[in-house]
Amino acid sequence: MTAPPAIRSAVPTLAAVLRHRAASSPDSTAFVEGGGRLTYGGLRDDAQRLGSAFTAAGVAAGDRVALALPSGLDFVRAFFALQRIGAIPCAFDPSIPAPTIVRRVARIRPRLLVTGGPHAELLAQAAQTAGLDLVGLDALPVGAGPLPAPSDDAEAIAFLQPTSGTSGEPRAAAVRQRNVMASLRASRELLEPGARDVLVGWVPPWHDLGLLRFVLGPVYFGVPCHVVPPAVRTIPQWLSTIAEVRGTITGAPDFAYRLATRLVDPRGLDLSSLRFATNGGEPVRASTITAFEARFSLRDVVRAGYGLAEATLGVSCVRAGEAMRVDARGNVSCGRPLDGVDVRIDASSGAGEILVKSPAVFAGYFEDEAATRTVLEGGWLRTGDVGALDDDGQLFVLGRKRAMLKRGGIPLAPRELEEIAQTVPGVRIAAAVGLPVAADGLTEEIVVVVEAEAGVPGRERLAALVSGAVERALGFAPERVVTLEPRSIPLTANGKVRHDVLRGQLAGRS
Repeated sequence: MTAPPAIRSAVPTLAAVLRHRAASSPDSTAFVEGGGRLTYGGLRDDAQRLGSAFTAAGVAAGDRVALALPSGLDFVRAFFALQRIGAIPCAFDPSIPAPTIVRRVARIRPRLLVTGGPHAELLAQAAQTAGLDLVGLDALPVGAGPLPAPSDDAEAIAFLQPTSGTSGEPRAAAVRQRNVMASLRASRELLEPGARDVLVGWVPPWHDLGLLRFVLGPVYFGVPCHVVPPAVRTIPQWLSTIAEVRGTITGAPDFAYRLATRLVDPRGLDLSSLRFATNGGEPVRASTITAFEARFSLRDVVRAGYGLAEATLGVSCVRAGEAMRVDARGNVSCGRPLDGVDVRIDASSGAGEILVKSPAVFAGYFEDEAATRTVLEGGWLRTGDVGALDDDGQLFVLGRKRAMLKRGGIPLAPRELEEIAQTVPGVRIAAAVGLPVAADGLTEEIVVVVEAEAGVPGRERLAALVSGAVERALGFAPERVVTLEPRSIPLTANGKVRHDVLRGQLAGRS
């Protein structure tokens, strides 16, 4: 099977990418979801039809449109329809509580909120109360007349990307068309020349990894993507889909690989077609990669990467043929920077804040100039993450700057304690935070919070086991270990621990 024709670097926008792909490979499979299949030609036609419907609903070029749609073919159609007419989509998780969606949507002041799926009725009620114009995707008016010629303005905003919200309410990162094109070009080096890849996407499209790699990537690279509904309960389906379609590329945050190792029986499951499984979106654990690859008979397939919404996803990644690197503190290398991306550490030596410069760095936060000035400084993006570069240019990411622990003035990554705690039988999930105890700010009370598995007796005994495990591994014990019921540790919609929120909860208890 021949490789798809390459996209020329001169293609300026996502709408132009779809035109190119539909013209060169109209009958090739673009996306598959369950029993549904969408070709590039079909996607172009659907984008034209829905674009006309959005126009009839009053959406014009430059208008913002909120998408609260489930992951799947309808999301892809709506997203590219908005690209066709030059509108600006912003995707939200439709499964979170309707009042929360409406509150977040209201911040971008959209021309329209588009919804669908099982939660549409509740969302409609909340939107009406908030005065938002809401319409179901299947209830858009019938468009009339031809659409105007598409704009190929590379400076136009392509979409708004909600940030992860680990440090508070998500902001909307404004991403220009040229930023998207730069990000997609940089990720081309991760594909094997001449290969005919098959993508399997489980990460939702309201997450930057899901959107860039598994919605925009298939169209840019001309490879099919099989879409699996994103949920913990569908992790077995994710892996079985890889086996059934002989998927070669997938990706997920670290927690998904951890859960897959526990939830999925490897018997009869052949994942040998996989050659690249991105692990990113949260601190990567060596134990996760080792356990996942051992359970499913893989080797050097799960590769750590680092990215963020403000960088239009990709910053660095472990390349093909590179083995996993782990430093003396257990931190996993996220590889070298991608092509065209510069990384430096804001420290005279050792670890410090990670700074990024590349053509893919975003335009700024939507209507928040103060926050934009804080993170964009002299052409560099201040990521808010702490990391270090080794002598080979490999990037080691320790965690969020605000989440770092302080012990005797030495920064300590929460992952170091969390990974150890989660090896203790009976621990479902763990999070480590520091509470100030000294005026100089150099020392904190180190607290490890663990959720006990359902039915685990003896919470005090579990806490003692966690404390002992940390002490044996790191040479010191946390000042406190707190055990909680399942689903008590605050997480973002993407499954990341909200250390700031947890710290505030613990401070309120003390």
